[in-house]
Amino acid sequence: MGETTGDSARAVPGPPRLQVGGVVAGGRYELLERHGGVAGQSFWKARDRRLGRPVALTFVDPLPGEEPPGSATGVLDRTVALTAVYSDGLARVLDVIRGRAGGIVVTEWVPGRSLAAAITEPAPDAAVEALWGISDAATRTEDAGLALGLDSPDRVRVTEDGRAVLAFPGVSAEADGGAAARRDVRGLGAVLYALLTGTWPLDLPEGSGAYEHVDGRPGQAPRDDDDEVVDPTEVRPGVSTDSAVLAMRSLDGSAVSSAATVLSMVTDRTGGPVRAAGPASGGPHSGGAHSGGSHASGASNSAASTAGSASAGAVAGGLAAGGAAAGGVAALSSSSSSSSPSATSGGPASSGTSTTSGAPGTSAARSDTSDTAGSSDYSRDDAGDGSWSDAPGDPDPDVQRRRWMIMAGAGAAAVVAIVVLSVWMLGALSGNQNDTPLSQQLDAIERAAQASRSSEAAAPTTAEEGSGDGANSGDEDASEEDAPAVSPLSVSTVTSWQPDSSNGNAENSASAPNVIDGDPSTSWSTDTYRDQFGSGPGAYKPGIGLMFTLEDPGQVREVEIAADADIRFEIRASDSASPSSLDDTTRLRTGTVEDGTATVRIDDADEAEYILVWITRLGSVGPQAYEASISEVELLG
Repeated sequence: MGETTGDSARAVPGPPRLQVGGVVAGGRYELLERHGGVAGQSFWKARDRRLGRPVALTFVDPLPGEEPPGSATGVLDRTVALTAVYSDGLARVLDVIRGRAGGIVVTEWVPGRSLAAAITEPAPDAAVEALWGISDAATRTEDAGLALGLDSPDRVRVTEDGRAVLAFPGVSAEADGGAAARRDVRGLGAVLYALLTGTWPLDLPEGSGAYEHVDGRPGQAPRDDDDEVVDPTEVRPGVSTDSAVLAMRSLDGSAVSSAATVLSMVTDRTGGPVRAAGPASGGPHSGGAHSGGSHASGASNSAASTAGSASAGAVAGGLAAGGAAAGGVAALSSSSSSSSPSATSGGPASSGTSTTSGAPGTSAARSDTSDTAGSSDYSRDDAGDGSWSDAPGDPDPDVQRRRWMIMAGAGAAAVVAIVVLSVWMLGALSGNQNDTPLSQQLDAIERAAQASRSSEAAAPTTAEEGSGDGANSGDEDASEEDAPAVSPLSVSTVTSWQPDSSNGNAENSASAPNVIDGDPSTSWSTDTYRDQFGSGPGAYKPGIGLMFTLEDPGQVREVEIAADADIRFEIRASDSASPSSLDDTTRLRTGTVEDGTATVRIDDADEAEYILVWITRLGSVGPQAYEASISEVELLG
């Protein structure tokens, strides 16, 4: 990574010795503060001497024992790929400088404090809100098939308005699908745990001890006699149970397997980003000459994409700010269209060194612009001569009367709705004697309404569809003696599946084969959700399923399931192992797990090669916690 000399053909120089006050990249950057590091990477605050602004530098070197450039090339390539991700929780990459022995990742400086400094005075009440941006960044990288690389507390800074941001990107591990996603989920859990307790629950990455940090590092989280991390509620008073559950399940890496699930749960708690979009003159990431355009639009887009999954409790908590939020989204809808990477690539940070490799979308500055050409209210001239006038014509009397009638009817309907809602809420909340916080009471109301909607959607539409297990119809009981004998069908593969349009991913597919291994002690489980599956506004996704591929197509006449109680499901046939939509499958029967088992019989079954067990309702595992765990599934024909 250092400057090469005329003898570089014979020997590639090692990384330079970095010290405060030194200059790198041909004198462009002056080193100011050490901010830690991991094996092969060191983090610094520096000053861009050309533009007079602070920046963050991640020096990427070969790992010990490697011949240069070694693994440094892969780290730089994976980090360059992050320039396609726009999120409020990820510092913007300004430049990537490549050398013979490694390289430097230059990112905007995130004003505020390091995570180590921020958690010296933990604020548990604000911890979940602080996680929104960085969980949004992890979700976006996961959706793009990339990894965020959230492996060390040194990488994270907390902004002046309380947002955790990945400030020193450098993706060490390959983005190998599920494993990379789980590493980032564990990183999110570790950041939340640190914000709640002031301690770091994971082992520091290899090589961390070789790098100093100006603020030091968080202390290690306490562990119990089994060497398990102690629950945050036991470490520090004032930590809410919900926050502790989210942190511990994310750290576990199996109960919550995707960043999208973490983001959904955080959004449920907070209603969206911790702050509104910044002013046009620059956001909190501005770092001197930067403007906050790209991050502001990124945050608003994220908020829009997750607004549909916010629960009634979260919405109720944000009613006071609803008007401002709506205005913010409307204002940013035009600015986001004019701040594409292609229109702004190649800023000042991309010039000045011969070793710079321009990365797509890595502009040094972006400005907030909006198209105001259509801001005036113009109407077409009634004369039909093609001219345009800014003076509207006189309204037709009949049209005006109809408008008044519609407005009066809508007003009356609104009054009735408000009265009914008020009576319902007063009735639902009466008798609680204020023992339960209002937000939880509102959450309970929403969950009850969502459960009602989900049960209606899952209910069979005809008597022939039946219900499952012991709830079979009388006709089935009467015809049991005539039912043909069945035997197990051979299954070649089983994977988790969900429609392409669903949020998140089809979680924990690696453990799906556990349901056909004949061992009831092993199982496949969904992630844990704060709300039930369904199609309502509080539901994160409509359902999730297990797709079975038979060794030979056959008639599936019976399905036996061993699982947690109160799980509702559908048996469906498919023409392929990976249909894009639930509409591409055919529902055969529905069922409910009771007392740990369910048996569904299918009359007049057609031959099928692919069978989907589609879960429409999860079991309850605690307050505001829903999941499904299936130990065995047997297909018989």
